[in-house]
Amino acid sequence: MKVCHLFSKRVTVSRPFLFILFAVAIGLGAHSAYAQNMALNTGFNYIWWESNQHEKGTEVSVPLSIEGDYRDVQFRVLTGYLYGYHDARGIDSHRVKDLLDTKLNFSYAFEDVGGFTVLAGLDFNVPTGRSELHEKDTGVLVDPDLVPITSWGEGFNVNPTVVILKSWDEILVGLGGGYLRRGSYDYSNDFEDYDPGDIWRMTGEIRYYPDQYWGIRAFSSYNWYGKDTLHGDDYYQPGDMLEAGLGISFERAPWQFKIDFSSFFRQKEETQAASGDLTEEDKNSYGNEFQVKTSATYDLSDTYALLGVVNFLHIEPNDYQREDSLYRGTRRKIEAGVGLQWKYSEKYQVKALGTYFTLHDHETPDHPDSSRTYRGVTFQAGLITRF
Repeated sequence: MKVCHLFSKRVTVSRPFLFILFAVAIGLGAHSAYAQNMALNTGFNYIWWESNQHEKGTEVSVPLSIEGDYRDVQFRVLTGYLYGYHDARGIDSHRVKDLLDTKLNFSYAFEDVGGFTVLAGLDFNVPTGRSELHEKDTGVLVDPDLVPITSWGEGFNVNPTVVILKSWDEILVGLGGGYLRRGSYDYSNDFEDYDPGDIWRMTGEIRYYPDQYWGIRAFSSYNWYGKDTLHGDDYYQPGDMLEAGLGISFERAPWQFKIDFSSFFRQKEETQAASGDLTEEDKNSYGNEFQVKTSATYDLSDTYALLGVVNFLHIEPNDYQREDSLYRGTRRKIEAGVGLQWKYSEKYQVKALGTYFTLHDHETPDHPDSSRTYRGVTFQAGLITRF
């Protein structure tokens, strides 16, 4: 029994690294036979946070992606390894580590189709990550505004997309649509045979380039969500979501600058009533969301560049009254950071970026009796290798 236990433990630890080596081998083999402009991206992402109520957590991820061209098809393979830790006020701490799902992305451009350019894409989610989470495991998957990765594994998903582009001198217009077919999987011990609803998405964007330095874009999207089912019964349906935004970019040596303003508006959701049917909620449990994301690069030389980011998030209170158990108050997050980019050669590039953030939450269903203030740090290091 001791030998079997040791062997099992070694397999669990080694599986992500064996998969990564396998993906690298496939990528190198494809490059030597057919592909062009191949790039291998990897890195190390670290996030630590804590609250004024002595909650704390850590998320460490090691992403790996291989991308390139095969004839006229662009492709990308993305996977990674994740370690997560969460301590709920020193009472219940838990750690989880495992491989993430694998993403496969393919795209092809059809030039001059009736005066338009058509971009066709086909993406897959391959369930190589963890599902069937234990009750403690789900506690590690904390708020997406604290950590970027909130899911180890899903089902087998297929996402075809089409984008149509048309340009007139300084103006570029694009319209697109996509359909995400999401496969069923066992989310946890309590949510077996969980089938998330499919998603339809329409997008539009207009770009204007008044001169060689400036660019302005207006963009929007609309998402329709299907019903989630559990054991074959309707369980939940998110409300439709509208996104609208404006972006401005500037690039003139040695500066590069970009800022995006985004707004998100969500409709009422439907939840399972006592009768078993889905019923629309009385009031909207989502407040309107606004984001500002900025990034800047300053070239110190042909080899080194300084990086900077400043991000802001504001979510308004939802439509429930403050004394209601479903009330969710204002949320604000501010994040700022600096970094360095090093172009060792045409084939090797290294980036490092560190940020500090604060997030303030008014009362929510998770902590109805008091607000929360979180603070945290992130560190990202990445390596891009072209071959």
